[in-house]
Amino acid sequence: MEFMKDTERAMKALYVTAVVTYSGKTALALGIGLKLQEMGRKVGYMKPISTQPFLINGKLVDEDAEFVGRTLGLETPIEALAPIILDDAKIDSVLSGAPAEDYLAAVKAAYAKVSEGRDVVLLEGGASMREGYIIGLNAMNVAKTLDVLTLGVVRYRSTLMLVDDALALKARMGEHLLGMVINSVPEEQLEAVRGKVSHFLESKGVRVYGVLPNDPRLMSISVAELINVLDAKKLTPEVSDEGLIETLSVGAMSVESATQHFRRLQRKAVITGGDRADIQAAALETSTTALVLTGNLQPSATILKHAESRGVAVLLVPYNTLETIERVEKVFGKTRLAHPEKLARFRESLDVNLNWARLFADLGI
Repeated sequence: MEFMKDTERAMKALYVTAVVTYSGKTALALGIGLKLQEMGRKVGYMKPISTQPFLINGKLVDEDAEFVGRTLGLETPIEALAPIILDDAKIDSVLSGAPAEDYLAAVKAAYAKVSEGRDVVLLEGGASMREGYIIGLNAMNVAKTLDVLTLGVVRYRSTLMLVDDALALKARMGEHLLGMVINSVPEEQLEAVRGKVSHFLESKGVRVYGVLPNDPRLMSISVAELINVLDAKKLTPEVSDEGLIETLSVGAMSVESATQHFRRLQRKAVITGGDRADIQAAALETSTTALVLTGNLQPSATILKHAESRGVAVLLVPYNTLETIERVEKVFGKTRLAHPEKLARFRESLDVNLNWARLFADLGI
């Protein structure tokens, strides 16, 4: 497979895309970047289109691009790392029929900038294959315009959906598809996916570079992230913000039922009212990382003292239980690697489960 038409430069590029949301695309792009840096390669990075920007120093920037750029130690301006921010104003402009901007030209200019002096440039796609059509920056158009190969990330949902997702990826990306990585495979399905499923996909012309097992720890969020998303006040100052939360539980049941339920969940956050001392006490006797108390209802001093002795963060939030759950669910399930333990764990998983030699050989690295 020919990598680039421009044979005069040795720089390689790889476009990491996902079929559906929360597939681990950013994590994989970062993991590949760190591996290449470990090998002594000069790495560049860009996320052509962002639909989930946030404010940093008064500027709308892409959260993933900012994190990857910072972790890779890149000095490239954030505006080049994520050149197209698709915010509400831009969407309204498009829908209103305003003169169209040349978004592809902007992406090409940013790509030229992030490629300067680099051996390899990693590009990150949108949240899913459907993203970007409104302004002509869907994955296929980006791959064609920049003449780059694509590595797809497919999250396991079922065997049928996995195979269909992989074949749909091939149908969309065509000659620009290098291959794929299968992510979040349950332990009981690993043998089948690594065996007959991968063999079937290879027979259909889809290279499978790795099969990554499901790891709840990688989907966890830290206490600090939970505080941020809930506008929470931490009532246990001596407890670290770095604790990881793998599961959520809502304490809206009898204490007997809650106790049995809590014992089955590890590293959890329990969402309950500040007036439910019985539920709070039951949670503190099991593997709990955080107590989230809704409605701005203060817990008792006894509960706070017990929580601090157990290393459990107690967070007070202004929202009711339903609002709190909705806010937490927006961030749960995404592979966020800002926590050092999670980043190290994911890199170990890649070294065990990804065929680096085959991937880099096919890229010509």
